[in-house]
Amino acid sequence: MTFPIIGLFHVLWFAYTVWSDRNEPFPNIVWLEALWMVGYTAFWLAACDLRKWGAIGYILLTLLNASLYLAISNGKMSREYLSNMFLLDGLFSIFLVFYYKRFE
Repeated sequence: MTFPIIGLFHVLWFAYTVWSDRNEPFPNIVWLEALWMVGYTAFWLAACDLRKWGAIGYILLTLLNASLYLAISNGKMSREYLSNMFLLDGLFSIFLVFYYKRFE
């Protein structure tokens, strides 16, 4: 029951990200947040279906995000290039690792 609730959270957060960036021109760096959320949402929805590739993709995307955060953690640049759910993604990844053996 927890996986679908977190999936709904991802979908709503993606909708909020698109809504908050709606006034920006499309080929702008601000839209990278929406791109991060598309990836996280797609992988989480696959994990809701108990697909291993969804869990692995979500964990790898979180590791990429954490690596970028550590590489460019100074200034305004880090806010624009990174996901806005940084800490929650790490928590959800730990949750996926805990249930990984149940996936197909």
